[in-house]
Amino acid sequence: MNGDGDYRTWASLLISYGDQSRSGAACDCITTITAARAQALTSAGYVYVGRYLCNVPGGRDKMIKPGELQTIASNGMHCFPIYQTSSDGASYFTYNQGTRDGLDAIDWAKYHGFKDGTRIYFAVDYDAYDHEVTSNILPHFRGISRAVLENSRYRVGIYGPRNVCRRVREAGYTDASFVSDMSSGFSGNLGFPMPGDWAFDQIATVSVGSGAGAIEIDKNIASGRDIGQNSFDPGADIAGLDVDFNPAYRDAMLGEVRSYLESIGVPETGGDGWTDTDWATLGGISNTKAFELVVSADWLFTSLARQLRLRKALIQTPVLWELRKLNPLDFAADTAVKTGLDDDCSTGWGQIFAWVAIEARNHCVRQGIINGQILDRGQDLDAVWAQLNEDPIYNMKTAAYLTIFNAHQIGHPRPGLETSDAASELLLARYNGPLVVDGQPNGPALEYGRQLLGLYRVLEKYYRLSRNQ
Repeated sequence: MNGDGDYRTWASLLISYGDQSRSGAACDCITTITAARAQALTSAGYVYVGRYLCNVPGGRDKMIKPGELQTIASNGMHCFPIYQTSSDGASYFTYNQGTRDGLDAIDWAKYHGFKDGTRIYFAVDYDAYDHEVTSNILPHFRGISRAVLENSRYRVGIYGPRNVCRRVREAGYTDASFVSDMSSGFSGNLGFPMPGDWAFDQIATVSVGSGAGAIEIDKNIASGRDIGQNSFDPGADIAGLDVDFNPAYRDAMLGEVRSYLESIGVPETGGDGWTDTDWATLGGISNTKAFELVVSADWLFTSLARQLRLRKALIQTPVLWELRKLNPLDFAADTAVKTGLDDDCSTGWGQIFAWVAIEARNHCVRQGIINGQILDRGQDLDAVWAQLNEDPIYNMKTAAYLTIFNAHQIGHPRPGLETSDAASELLLARYNGPLVVDGQPNGPALEYGRQLLGLYRVLEKYYRLSRNQ
């Protein structure tokens, strides 16, 4: 609007997309930008183009292609990345899914070569009612924000209706909005002003160019808040990284896990002094249940392993073991902390002490592996314990960082894709405690490592099969 009572001004007041004949300097599209299309776009005045980081299984092929970003840059254009999977209904949006999307987007952004500082726009591509923003969208973006800001140097933006963008920004989870004003009938656009942090305003679908240069785009108005990127790193090498577990191996893997645990004296239920009671029926966890819980979180372990460039089995093994070994004493210890009778205990899926979590996270921050504030054992102990106890995602992420910290503690190189079984055994042993106490080998910790190495080998066997498909 220009302050005059002209068509452009009242059009913007009456309908979200306003005057669709306005010139736009930005666009987004699902079509590969070839040299001919780039020339057509620049000739039409477009400078910024939004492209998709990945495809949705079974959906249209819309992701950035090899060499495309270089084509965009060589033609004087800038690219801003968009992450969208099946984000078209309230049920999709949860804290867990947001965490998964955030980690997945980091992986794809690195794969394509987007540099640190790039803002990734996460899509809310449906008419989200205000109560759904509260119940679903905000927790989802809390997960995205935590994942992206802790595990990368990328920034978080949002694509969606005005009200959704405004509320997510006010919650502190994003710092720029790509507004879907073309969806003029969305309740989230009706009667709501533009969010103050808008970077792109999507107003019309148009066709540009002809012949080999012809392309359909969504035309966007650019505020200048985000100019995207016009130079890129070489794409990250993903060869040999872990992939999602192939469920076809589930039954065979469970059978071997159960057989191995039983071979070392861990029956399906009971054990550790509780053999006379079917502890699983009283709140404990069986071998099968521990396995199922860990497999249910395979997406997180896979994402963490890919980010940290190590084997997910090395993270999963102690978590599975500690879940299986939960007993009444563990729950009593948790209660003591919650009621103020104690200030710390091992807790959550990975049975991690808060002070240990603080040390591990601080180490990873100092090494530039993750981002965050250096935590204080005195001031932050209670808050860290609460997160370990209440948030399995936080607990499992901490178990991953603890794996790296354990290598540091025993003077070993940071674990990687080719870490030997011998080194893995010592890392697993250190999860239980120091390898040496009072100048003598710590027998319980070393036995812990020996037992867990066998479990690690079973898990890694099936993950290797999944990788090699």
